[in-house]
Amino acid sequence: MTVRTLAAQLVDLDAAPLVAETELREPSDGEVVVDMHYAALNPLDTYVIKGAVGGQAARPRVLGVEGAGMWEGRPVVVHGRGLGIVRDGTWAGQVVAHPDALVPVPDGVSLEAAACAAVVGTTAIRATVDVGRIEDTDRVLVLGAAGGVGQAVCSLACGAGAQVWGQTGSADKLQAVAATGATPLLAASAKELAAAADPLVPTMVFDALGGAFTGAAVDVLAEYGRLVSYGTSAGADSMLSLRTVYRKNLVIAGYGGGAEPPDRIRAGTELALRALREGDLVIPVCETYPLARVAAALDALIGRTAVGKILLDVRSTAP
Repeated sequence: MTVRTLAAQLVDLDAAPLVAETELREPSDGEVVVDMHYAALNPLDTYVIKGAVGGQAARPRVLGVEGAGMWEGRPVVVHGRGLGIVRDGTWAGQVVAHPDALVPVPDGVSLEAAACAAVVGTTAIRATVDVGRIEDTDRVLVLGAAGGVGQAVCSLACGAGAQVWGQTGSADKLQAVAATGATPLLAASAKELAAAADPLVPTMVFDALGGAFTGAAVDVLAEYGRLVSYGTSAGADSMLSLRTVYRKNLVIAGYGGGAEPPDRIRAGTELALRALREGDLVIPVCETYPLARVAAALDALIGRTAVGKILLDVRSTAP
């Protein structure tokens, strides 16, 4: 029997997704069908739309690299195995997925929060714990602290006992940063960041911005400081002083989940869900759009007007 579902499809590269009913692919090789409830928007989705990631994959195909829904009456996170990149993703009422792409959602974690766990949650945990090796003696500066990952990193860093400042370029977002437990730091440019952060002498910087902000962060870091890069929303290219790097004995590292093997992706999602359940990790959802308004949701993501995560309500009964 042919099953049809409402979905947001990539038809043409660098164009708005087409929202329409599409035929659900027949499961094969042990695949299962998940009834989706919520799907998250991530910068990775915009790279897919532009063709920078998965550009050679067949089109049309359904977008969305993560989400949460129900399978056999149980809540699950759906992520990985090429979903939303080289095969149909989560921006749909139903998705065909490999069982390895499903992670059970523990009691006490909402489907809205679970829908963000695989990308935001994993990135925050890997960046702070695995790569950054944060300690309670650290003085931490989080760049882009009002974003989804930024707020999650702030919550983890504060929970670890570190002294934390969260940078944002908008006065309207200061309250959201403060809600994570971090001290808000208003700096709309790299020059403003250098002036505001220099007295703090941070031992660690978590950098979601890149561009000129990375160079400014290197300048203000304490000796033997660490910088962890996990995003470039302010620019992929940066100028920095290598003399400063070696004279201060700085360590610059990066985290990107796209290259991780399936078992690491799954383990990261499980860690994030556990941290959400225990209250160690906070992923605020700022707005939820119906699937029909995916273009407006993408505008909010690209325009960086959101304070926290943006979700799509992909349930077939969503208004």
